[in-house]
Amino acid sequence: MQKYCNLNLGWRFKEGFEEEYITGGKDEEGRLVHVPHTVKEVPYDCFDQTMTCMISTYIRSFQLPDMAGKRALVSFEGVSACYDLYINGHKAGSHKGAYSMALFDITEYVTQGGNRMVLCVDSHERSDVPPNGSTVDFLIYGGIYRDVTLYIQEETYVKQVLFRYSLDHGTAVLEPELLIRSHGPERNLWAVTSLQKDGVLVWENRQKIQVSPDTASISLKPGQVGPVGLWQPEDPQLYQAGVELQDEDGRCVDCFQTRIGFRTIQVEPDGFYLNGKRTKLIGLNRHQSYPYAGYAMGRRAQEKDACLLKDFMGLNMVRCSHYMQSRYFLDKCDELGLMVFEEIPGWGYIGDEEFKKVVFQDLENMVLGHFNHPGIVIWGTRLNETTDYDELYEETNRRCKAMDPSRPTTGVRWETGSHLIEDIYSYNDYSEDDQGEHMLLTAHQATGSTKQVPYLVSEHTGAVLPTKPVDSEERQEEFAIRHARAMSKIMTSDQYLGGLGWCMFDYNTHNDHNSVNKVCYHGVLDMFRVPKWAAYLYASQKSPEKEAVLVPCSMVGRGERCEPVPFYVLTNCDYIEVTLSNDITRTYYPSVKFPGLAHPPVLVTENGEFWQHRWTGARIVGYVGDEAVAERRYSDNPRLARLMVEVDDAVLYNDQVDETRVVCTFADEYGNRLYHHPQVVSVSVEGDIELVGPPLIPSLGGCAAFWVRTRAGGTQGTACIHIHTPRPEIDDQTVTIRLEREDEKSF
Repeated sequence: MQKYCNLNLGWRFKEGFEEEYITGGKDEEGRLVHVPHTVKEVPYDCFDQTMTCMISTYIRSFQLPDMAGKRALVSFEGVSACYDLYINGHKAGSHKGAYSMALFDITEYVTQGGNRMVLCVDSHERSDVPPNGSTVDFLIYGGIYRDVTLYIQEETYVKQVLFRYSLDHGTAVLEPELLIRSHGPERNLWAVTSLQKDGVLVWENRQKIQVSPDTASISLKPGQVGPVGLWQPEDPQLYQAGVELQDEDGRCVDCFQTRIGFRTIQVEPDGFYLNGKRTKLIGLNRHQSYPYAGYAMGRRAQEKDACLLKDFMGLNMVRCSHYMQSRYFLDKCDELGLMVFEEIPGWGYIGDEEFKKVVFQDLENMVLGHFNHPGIVIWGTRLNETTDYDELYEETNRRCKAMDPSRPTTGVRWETGSHLIEDIYSYNDYSEDDQGEHMLLTAHQATGSTKQVPYLVSEHTGAVLPTKPVDSEERQEEFAIRHARAMSKIMTSDQYLGGLGWCMFDYNTHNDHNSVNKVCYHGVLDMFRVPKWAAYLYASQKSPEKEAVLVPCSMVGRGERCEPVPFYVLTNCDYIEVTLSNDITRTYYPSVKFPGLAHPPVLVTENGEFWQHRWTGARIVGYVGDEAVAERRYSDNPRLARLMVEVDDAVLYNDQVDETRVVCTFADEYGNRLYHHPQVVSVSVEGDIELVGPPLIPSLGGCAAFWVRTRAGGTQGTACIHIHTPRPEIDDQTVTIRLEREDEKSF
């Protein structure tokens, strides 16, 4: 399909809905908003969990050229949670589902010149729309939070191309399937398929096809592409694939382009094989929510999450829990080589027949809509943590396999001994022994099967030890070490395909699933994506050639525990040297308690200084071979010495809604984060940007973080973020953001 323009900007928003809104009148009374948008900003904590459960109205005017012989279509990539669409006073369609894309043909309702679009959005948690129906461990928010796009097409157009292929020893055969819609007479067209690598055409094929009004899909004849580079986590080779429909005179009727990658997937009881290589799946679960804005964050924020998972923490997989996620996030996973397990929306509940219709719609939306992403390697065809419902899940698995036989399927369970209908048995393992140690079940214990089957630990650790950014050293350290224990066991046994920790970051939830304040503290990062020590456990598994990691699970000083030892150091160094106060310098090596880890934590156990002696500071040095590659120093009199301010991006696009994050860290004279400093920062902005959330930001574990976003005013130049803290010894700081235009067509 050929995009005509983006419709993200210039909506009028009204709380509530009246019939008169359909036909017009007083649109200017609505508040001017841009997409992504949330119906209400949600406080960080202690809010009414029903505050976004409401009916609301979105209104937008748009212009069209002469539409003779053309079709007009509009797509909504994500609106929470269901809505009715009206065009020029006529109902043009409806959609249920907060996470699925909907495409509407609005041709019969539009005219040349001015047109008016109205969305009546229902963001109540309705029992006929998954994942609702019972208790749900996350908020679902409300509003138009993903892109809205207008298309102008010929009478025949391509809705999607599924670039199916086969691989034999690195040689590819491409077999595209065209999902076509035609409103005109039967006609012959040329389908020109092309493949480019780094802007260079590497393969092209022309085939004649016949298109009739009842055409739904056309499978092109297999084309021999030849040797191709493989998509893999270490080297994610990507190709630009396209299909152009041409008439007999060579005129372009429609075209479709996307990125693809070539790889093979196979699951066996002893492992997950990518391109024939057994690969242990190590990753985390990810929600798509953010503080205050809920789901309403755009491309840059989505991409940043993928970078945190792959580049910062060094993971090779993410589970999209518990729904389909942004194409921007998935695109970035493709680029980075981050494997994805994506699943249909659901959480512990199966509803009536209307509910199941939406389940099937979501499944088709997910598989066909995200088919071409090479990063997606597993489809989830069950609703998260529901009990066995063989009739439903045999059907979802069958439908998934019919659409895509190339990827394995699974479904996430909370109970052992469940019926295995899919290719992989996935289980959320939060088992503990009598001592509170996190001990994963064996595959046989989880599956209840006497034979070995492909088995994946789809969640572990987070739910059994919620850890706040302000918690004690002991709890934060234990949280990191439990992740280490789980990963070690998974890495040392072929019975596990891998393990996905719960979860990437803290998130807002319902009262059933937290301690009153509506925040679930299960993340290895906090809600603002600031790392807890557990995040560095994952980061420390990277090669030191990429980055040397040296993070003690301690503030390294006397106080809470009288003595500073024992504590773990999360590091990828070969060994460390530790000097505590006036004690001798001691050498420590990685612990033998975590045999599966590439870089086990190092346990510091000794301190020769009596606790009543004066503390004179500390020094920890990490070595790779004989070279010192990292050092941490600690004061004999630590005090607030600086506010370290880091901004993720110094340039934002102001012809759209674009966001970036700012992290303010309260630090001592050596730059160590003061985890227990309970301070606030006051933030104000200047220029064509705005703050996401309130202007007073409390520190969580010594960090105060926030996002700013552009007002999408189109202006270029600079904007400023002014940061103030009440402590007189800390100077105010100003961050300058440059505003530019990406020049995407929008009106």
